[in-house]
Amino acid sequence: MPRGTARSSVLVFLLLAAVLVSITLRTRAAAPAGTTYVGTHYYVDDFYNYLSYVEQAQHGALLMRNKLAPPSLPPTLLNLEWLWVGWLAALLGGRPILAYGLFGLAALAALVALVDRWLARCGLSEGSRLAGLLLVFTGGGLGGVLFGLGRLPGERAWDIRSGAFPFVEALANPHFVAGTVLLLGALSAFAARRPALGAALGIALALVRPYDAGLLVLAEGLAVALRSPIRDWPRRLAPLAAVTPALAYDAWIFLASAGFRVFSSPRYVALAPRPGDLLLSLGPALVLSLTSLNAWRDAAPEAREHLARLALWAVLALAIVLLHPVSFALQFVVGAGLPLLALGALGLARTLPRALPPAVPLFAGSSAVAAWLAATPGLGQHVPVERYRVAEVLRESCRPGQLVLAPDDIGLFVGGLTPCWPWVSHAAASDYDGREAVLLRFYDPRTGSDERASILASICPRHVVLPLAVPAGWLGPAAPYRPRFELTAANRGLSVWTRDDTAPACAWPSS
Repeated sequence: MPRGTARSSVLVFLLLAAVLVSITLRTRAAAPAGTTYVGTHYYVDDFYNYLSYVEQAQHGALLMRNKLAPPSLPPTLLNLEWLWVGWLAALLGGRPILAYGLFGLAALAALVALVDRWLARCGLSEGSRLAGLLLVFTGGGLGGVLFGLGRLPGERAWDIRSGAFPFVEALANPHFVAGTVLLLGALSAFAARRPALGAALGIALALVRPYDAGLLVLAEGLAVALRSPIRDWPRRLAPLAAVTPALAYDAWIFLASAGFRVFSSPRYVALAPRPGDLLLSLGPALVLSLTSLNAWRDAAPEAREHLARLALWAVLALAIVLLHPVSFALQFVVGAGLPLLALGALGLARTLPRALPPAVPLFAGSSAVAAWLAATPGLGQHVPVERYRVAEVLRESCRPGQLVLAPDDIGLFVGGLTPCWPWVSHAAASDYDGREAVLLRFYDPRTGSDERASILASICPRHVVLPLAVPAGWLGPAAPYRPRFELTAANRGLSVWTRDDTAPACAWPSS
């Protein structure tokens, strides 16, 4: 890689890393009294569900169980990302959130380097490389800007709500960045006629983020069909076919296996964005990408291969999100803004080179709003400290498969940070509504002690989280539970009760 190219990518990575680390430090330091930062700015439920697999890998598991299903089911999930993060967490003395943060920075560094290489292979000059990289990694749409101006509800601003653009990917979720890195790397390898490397990266992608692996197969398959003579199709598609067994494994895991088919939740269908909202968020980048049509003229053959794959990635992702052929179609919006911005950078450099540097701040409004939101104390990022400390105090006493009865927010922390299984946590679980109804009934002060004891006996948890001071007999006169930990903060408190070792053994609840 030329020295100037390396300098641009290093500068952009250092800038992004400084911004992201500063936001995290600011968020941690700005926690309101009596609260603590949970370690992520976006989607706490998803993040702690990921950590539930990291926790298993940290303690030596190669194949993982789903903590939203009974622990008696066999471990079946192989995910390379969560293995690597778990091993790193073990090396760091059991600090999974720090491990995930470091993993995210490493993935971001790889993504910046890959985008830099793509821009170079597509013909972007060295003098325009820094501005091109900044456009790709700070660009966004109009949704976040309109939200910042109070003109659009936050749930409709998809450019800051989802990981559509690289900056929000990096801010929201290392899992998004890892998938985009492997997708971009595999497409680049296929475009450069290195099919063995492309297939290897595709298999790794299927074992990290299957949605992106499906997108890889679609994009590369179409690229071969559109840009190769029919006689070459078998030879060009054979390496891509090597990815299909890994995708078949993913399909079995998430559609047929007893432990993981719980993720087939109807809630995902309700998350489909309105076409108008998607246009506000991705439309500006889409319009900008059209300037790249001139870049096809006089482009070298390798450059055209790369340009074609960027365009196919964007078109396919947007088509899946809009047409919604599967319940998880929204997952394909992740990273969809990257090829649009990359094509836009290439197009501006070709047609209006002086417009490329001014385009960087012009398109950075949504990223600035996302950064401002992440650095502002909020209920999502900060939780009452005693609720978080439940998982911390149970980390040493929990054993794999033991059940914890607690409110769903505490259940997320328990599942992500301890070997225990939460009774209820992530809303994507197929039986979430039923379990949540039982949970609300259990904690309702109007529920009688006999009914509460019956609920407790049917669930049979090892640990129960209760208010700090409960009346005598609240769990029933003969409940085999005794207080073990007390957690207090800001005039609030919780207690953790543990089942007596002398109590009769009981099985995991069947429903």
